[in-house]
Amino acid sequence: MIRKILHTFWMVALVLGCLSCMREELVPATGGVGEGEGLLLLNFGVNESVEVQTKATLPAHTEQGVFNMYVFVFDKDGIKLAGQFFDSGNLATGGNVDAVSKATDNCWWVNNAKKDSEAGFVTNGRVKLRCSAGEKLTLYVIANLDSDMVRVSSDLLSSAVHVEADLKKFTAFLNQEVVSRNGRFLMTGKVSGVTINESSGTKGVTQTVIYSSDNPLMLERVDAKVRFKFKKGENVKRFEARQWKVVNVPRVAYVLNYEQRGVEGNRGNDYGNVDPKKTERGDYSKYAGNFFTTDFVNFEDFTAGGGTSGGTSEFSFYMMENRQVPKITDKDEYKAGYHDRSRALKTSNDLNDKCSVSYTVNGVEHSRDIRMFEYANDFSTYVVVTGYVEMELKNDDAGKVLGGEVEYLIHLGDWREKEGSIDNYNIERNTSYIYTVTVNSLDKIRLEVETSKNGAEFKEEQPGATGQVTIAKEEIALCDCHYESKTISFHLSNFFKNGKINRENCIVDELTWSVKTPFGEGEPKIVNGVESVTGLDYQWVHFRLNKRGDDGNYYSDKRRKYTDREFAASETLRSAQENAEEDGANGLPGFHNDGIMTVPYLCKYIKEQVKKYLDNPKVSDFDDSKSEDGGPKISLTVFVDEFYYDKNPVTSETRSDLWKYFVNKDDRKLHILCNSVKSLDEESSMTGSVVTIQQSSIQCVYNTDPSYTDLKTAWGVENMDEDAGQLDGGKSDGGKYWSVYPTNDKQEFEYYQIQDRHNNNQFNGLYNSCKEWGLSPADGSSVFNTDKVWSDYMKYEVANSTPQLQEKYKYMRYACMNRNRDNNGDGKIDRNEVRWYLASIRQLVGLYVGDGLLNSKTKLYNKSAADRESDVKSRWQQHIVSSTNFDNNSNNPTILWAEEGTSTSLFYHNWGDIQGSEIRCVRNLGNIDGSSDESYPIDKVPDDYIVYDEDSRTFTCTHLNSQALRYYTSKELIYSDERSQENNLYKKFEMAPSKDCREVDYSGKSGNISYFEWYNEKVDEVISLGKEHPYCPKGYRTPSQIEAAIMRYYVPGWGNSQTLTRTYWSFGKLGNNTKDSKKVGFSVRDKNVTVNDAAITKVRCVRDVRTD
Repeated sequence: MIRKILHTFWMVALVLGCLSCMREELVPATGGVGEGEGLLLLNFGVNESVEVQTKATLPAHTEQGVFNMYVFVFDKDGIKLAGQFFDSGNLATGGNVDAVSKATDNCWWVNNAKKDSEAGFVTNGRVKLRCSAGEKLTLYVIANLDSDMVRVSSDLLSSAVHVEADLKKFTAFLNQEVVSRNGRFLMTGKVSGVTINESSGTKGVTQTVIYSSDNPLMLERVDAKVRFKFKKGENVKRFEARQWKVVNVPRVAYVLNYEQRGVEGNRGNDYGNVDPKKTERGDYSKYAGNFFTTDFVNFEDFTAGGGTSGGTSEFSFYMMENRQVPKITDKDEYKAGYHDRSRALKTSNDLNDKCSVSYTVNGVEHSRDIRMFEYANDFSTYVVVTGYVEMELKNDDAGKVLGGEVEYLIHLGDWREKEGSIDNYNIERNTSYIYTVTVNSLDKIRLEVETSKNGAEFKEEQPGATGQVTIAKEEIALCDCHYESKTISFHLSNFFKNGKINRENCIVDELTWSVKTPFGEGEPKIVNGVESVTGLDYQWVHFRLNKRGDDGNYYSDKRRKYTDREFAASETLRSAQENAEEDGANGLPGFHNDGIMTVPYLCKYIKEQVKKYLDNPKVSDFDDSKSEDGGPKISLTVFVDEFYYDKNPVTSETRSDLWKYFVNKDDRKLHILCNSVKSLDEESSMTGSVVTIQQSSIQCVYNTDPSYTDLKTAWGVENMDEDAGQLDGGKSDGGKYWSVYPTNDKQEFEYYQIQDRHNNNQFNGLYNSCKEWGLSPADGSSVFNTDKVWSDYMKYEVANSTPQLQEKYKYMRYACMNRNRDNNGDGKIDRNEVRWYLASIRQLVGLYVGDGLLNSKTKLYNKSAADRESDVKSRWQQHIVSSTNFDNNSNNPTILWAEEGTSTSLFYHNWGDIQGSEIRCVRNLGNIDGSSDESYPIDKVPDDYIVYDEDSRTFTCTHLNSQALRYYTSKELIYSDERSQENNLYKKFEMAPSKDCREVDYSGKSGNISYFEWYNEKVDEVISLGKEHPYCPKGYRTPSQIEAAIMRYYVPGWGNSQTLTRTYWSFGKLGNNTKDSKKVGFSVRDKNVTVNDAAITKVRCVRDVRTD
């Protein structure tokens, strides 16, 4: 299942004996060297990294940077002879490495690798240290202190390290529970056997040179880098990689490696080592604080190498080393090979064992469960990956659909057959690990379930892989989070063994239904002979019989209109007029009232009709469909409620923040006429159903932590624009995007009447949409018109794939109307029935800000790998239409260029690019204006995702979900593209006063370098030497693209302000998938957030404000 590639591209820098690496030379005697002292000159470098950049890991050249270092020298007895910190304060006068050679004072210089460095160029530098003379000395280098990420500082080293033994036990503690880094990688190096001769004489000062510039001491990073690539096998119809997390990430590690500390062996000597043979589970709490588990994070959709993942789903991260000794070290005991590595330890009743621990870190109490393993150390690092796999079955099961939500648990380490070992769970520092996972099928998960039936011996065939598998005979109906309707059919043959329709083969009484939602799961129970549905959340799905054609057979692909009339049987035949719709249209005749059924009633009804068919087919509601069409069937329209709750459906509890408990959750499912079985460990299940309804939850970029009480309301978004490409937006229809026709023969992009319907709100998409739909007057009021009817806009009886809009309203302007429903069935559009609306421009920007939280379908830019590689603009570009008009022209709305992130324009333009192509529908969450029934005025809004304080010039971002945020840094951001983690926001940032930000002077610019490149390379040049920012006040830095966009939208009176950024365009000149070499990086000029190469002369500097 897993192929593992191990690249040791960060080489170990230890040299035990280096007499051949030393030589002596003379420098001019200019003073500064005392009696008994000598000069030591060290050349150092950092190995070139393999480029495996993804969103969470950095470009290769940034992993080489050296920004400061601490150098220690100890004598043969371990006594400290020298300890010196090198930073911008003691750079060599002269500004190059040669100047270091000529100096007699402590100094240094470094040439850090750059983005555009030639192949093979690596960071290199030179350091000069005055030290007591002696033999058999040992030198240590600790680089990149004070990094925000790791608690190692010059002050700590100076005060804590007096002898060599102190340094060997010195630890690095992570300041933040993250698996990303800010480019300041802690590094170490060691040289033993050094001789420093006393300097004397008038001809010059003797200095000992350790390592030549051609063969420098290569520093070693304390971190390891881990990368996972998932791809689907040949037999898999669809694999959707969803989320990942890392378990048992070390929080603390020794600064020095095993060899530098003089430790033998290759495992079991980490700071957080837990000996499985000596440690009882009752003592686990003592060690648990040395590790943490990340939150689940979505897979990345962009990687290096053409800007796409090439058909794979990927993620990557950094971590400090973890080299635990496994419980079983005898390789011969791993009889199942790889599958034994993650085999769970079982309890006496075959459940997966776990240990509950409690501990305190930095004064904060924590508690969690530690999963127990049979072979692996319980503190070894592993990843958990979730996804969805779908397969089309063959042979006897042909025509059925098998789908499963899967979870894979993968222990890290090097188990390659030749180089590694099956019992190797090590993650070593300065090493890159690449794991390639091919998902071939669900068969082994399915086998685990089936072999545990009827008391059969239980043995996990694929330990670490669990899932909830569904096999649907008819279909798995996938629905988005808003109101949905679809046609489904129940063929008679599905209720008989092998499709043979007779009483002996009838299995309908064996079938039931089951449900799973965020508020529980289960199936009805029989209590005293009566079916009990207590505690089950099932009333979000209803069913209505479809109408029949002239041949008497049901329409299988023609939906019905929703009604709130409950289904009731009738002893007499009711006519179509007696069962008329609320608007007077004919209903469906029959021995019923043509209402809607709940799932318990539906199952009862189907069972009755099967039995009636066996008695007399003519009195059954099954139709007479021919065998080539699947045989007799009952077709219905299923009405799925929006994935929203006003109260807890089980306890009836109401609370203003209930939305935090059901957004961003797993799909809710309803299995109809099914049977289910669970594995003995209850980790996996298999459900066979006739039809399964599966609905995605609302996606939300807001903070969903219930303990975060500052946030009560929010808005959420649908999972995808299912009508994309089916509406007449754009110019292909002669210019009827907003149903406004040409007025004269002006140029094509000027065809439209200028009309202002007052949909000019930057944030309130509900207000804008009501204006655009004619539900509110075209003025500045918040009046809601009550004279509109649904039938004017909606056309209900259409196929599943057809938007339910009348022809004259089949435009993106009205698309979100069909995400709503006439809930009371009276035909009128009531205020509380308008819930889903077209997102405003600031809401679209919010979706981009929270991009890391959204699933791949929901992201504003979600083009496939093939589309991204294409040079055809209509394939790789993606423009999302907002409900906000552009310059007060409602017929030309504002669109967001998703391939650029935050760039905007008017819908109709003449730049040769595509126009608006998609929309996103959103709805408000929580009790807006204190109302719980959606009847609040349309000018009332939920909490914003950003809170700006004008007095302090600060932007608080904690209303955003933590997955959308990055780490804290006090440093300049890494120069990177718009898809990198560096472009995310921190919890809070501050904008410097405009008067304190210096003008950018391009007088030194020459050659073909762009303005954007020149600015950022100038910043990098200065920052790499640890000097102050050339254009920002002390402590401030250049903003990212997103920070610049937030300032543009939230700062009152931004007006003619402008700023450069640290973010270049992934499709531009500096990106890995260049589409337009004239476009370079992002900037804000006036109100435009765009990508270009304008000579922007201002930087609106910012800085993170630490919140914890």
